[in-house]
This record gives sequence, structure tokens and C-alpha cells, in this order.
Amino acid sequence: MKFHKWFVACLMLITTTSAVLPSAFAATETTTPSYTLSLSNPSPSKGEKVEVLIKGHELKDLYAYELNVDFDPSLLTLKTATTQIPGFSVPFVVKDNHIQLAHTRVGKVDGDSGDQILYTLTFEAIGQGKAEMSISKVKSVDSHLASTNQQPDAKAEFRIDSSLPFDDLDDFSWAEEAIAFLAGKGVVNGTGNRVFSPELPVSRADYVVLLMRALNLKGAAGAHFADVEQGKYYEEAINTARDLGIVEGDESNRFHPQASVTREDMMVLTERALAKVTKITSQQDAAALQPFNDVSDISDYALNSVSTLIKLGLVHGYGDGIHPKDSTNRAQAAMLIYNMLKTPDLLPKK
Repeated sequence: MKFHKWFVACLMLITTTSAVLPSAFAATETTTPSYTLSLSNPSPSKGEKVEVLIKGHELKDLYAYELNVDFDPSLLTLKTATTQIPGFSVPFVVKDNHIQLAHTRVGKVDGDSGDQILYTLTFEAIGQGKAEMSISKVKSVDSHLASTNQQPDAKAEFRIDSSLPFDDLDDFSWAEEAIAFLAGKGVVNGTGNRVFSPELPVSRADYVVLLMRALNLKGAAGAHFADVEQGKYYEEAINTARDLGIVEGDESNRFHPQASVTREDMMVLTERALAKVTKITSQQDAAALQPFNDVSDISDYALNSVSTLIKLGLVHGYGDGIHPKDSTNRAQAAMLIYNMLKTPDLLPKK
């Protein structure tokens, strides 16, 4: 049913429930009502509720009304629309960026006059950025069934900020909690002001730094790799990891710190690091690997580590695969470290 038919139904309700209503239109009012929007919170965070009051001012015998409100559906979603004015409300309608509301008093009574809150809208902030809301049209009807259309200049501007430390996680919602937690602990950093770059690959050096930092692993410096430059931010972490047996070099004593860490190598490094702080048994488990269709792609040296992390519930794969040879992105690395830190009884109590 189209919305204007609903509004007509409201007017029919007036006539059928009133004992007697004059058929003549009321005289034109000399005072033009105005309308405003006011917000309970002009600076909400993503995920918070935003209450918007639609107010009428200098009203005169407002018996029924239809309100049309424009908003940004990419930033807000309407949860409820209520009014304290007695009578009957049509269920709100949302289409694209448009909200339609309608309410009427019932029976032979006068309409509202003066200043009145006509509707209270409750939104949830689902995006972030600058938002604007406006009343595009108001249709009012008085108790004599005289109707008036207005296009009020009623707007409200506000900005929705993210409760997350980074603004570029919309396409990585599955990792938001992990990234926010690790950022709060100082384990991960952004790549710029409120930028995390979750899609970027993680280097082998950076993943070792994350592991050592997350588990607070300490030790002596092991033998120096030929391609780990002295003074680099990752030098100490890599040398200590080598002393602990977490990392190994190739036959040329090179670690390839700037190469992207593959998913299977991420799991090998994680399992070795975990073995230094907790009692885990690293072994191949056919049952743990059975759900994945690319087990044959896993290198022999990585099978035990991959099996162990899957069995512990730290790795789940995606699309029925482990994707062992794919590069690890920053979101995936954060998720694995988060799962490791948040798994009950996996790590020793501090």
C-alpha cells in the first residue's frame, strides 16, 4: 500500500470516529508553523544510538500530519519512530534515503497548538563521517480537515566517529575487534593517521616483531643473518627469535626479512613461538586437516604447525582452504595473534 493511501486512511479514521465534523475548510492561518530537528548526541561513535527529535513550533490546531525526512542510509539506520501525542500512527516507511511518518488524533478533539515534539526517531550509527538530516516536506491537517503543505528549511548536521582506532576497516569487519584490541595493547600500529591498511601483505620481519611483542619473548641475540641490516627496527626481534629457535635462515644464512610471509610460514613461526611459553604438542592431525581441500599444497615442514594451530582453534581458513602459499595480509596476521592471546588457558597466567 502506498504511503499517501495510508495518510488518506488516517483522515478517514478522523471522519469515522468523530461524532460531527464541519465540512468547510478552516480559514488560512496567519502564523506559519516551523519545524526543527535536534540530536541527543551531535558527535556519536559508530555503533552508538542517535536520538532525533522532530519538533513543531507555533502550531495551530494540528490534528494530523505527515512528515518526510531525508537522511544518509550509509551512515544511519532507523530503529524506532515514536510519538507521545495521543492518536494513531502509521508504521514508518523507509525507502532509500527517505523516511515517511504519519500520525493523527482520533475523535472530535482539537489539534495541538504551540510547541510540540511530533516524533522521536532512534537511529543506529553504522558508518562514519559527516551526516546531514533534513525535513523535506510536512503535510498538516487541522481538526476541520483543512490541509497545508510546507517545505521547511529544517536541517541537522553531525559527524559520526568510529570507536575503532582506524577508519579503513569497513571491508574487514571480521578483524575489527582483533585489530582494535591489539592496537590498544600496543602490539600493532597503523600505517598512518587512523589508517591500518589491513589489505597490505606482512613482511617476514614484521611478523616476527609482532610475535615477539605479543608474547613478550626475551632472549640473547643469536647469530646474525647476512641480510638483516644492523640498526633496523626488526634486528633485535629477529636475532632473539633465532636464538630461541623460532626462525631459521636459508643455506646462504639469509632470512629475507622484506619478503611477504606466507600463511604457512606465519603458522610455523606462531607454533614455534607458542612452544616457548606454553606446553603444546606439535603433531600432524589428519582429522584437523580433513575439512580443507588444499592440504596437498602445504609444505612438509609446515604440516605439523598448521595442524596444531587448527586443532587449537587459532586458524580456521577460508573458502574451504588453508591457502598456505598465499601472502598474509595485516588483518589476517592480527586475527591469528588475537586468537592466540584470547584463547583461554593457552598462555600462562601473568
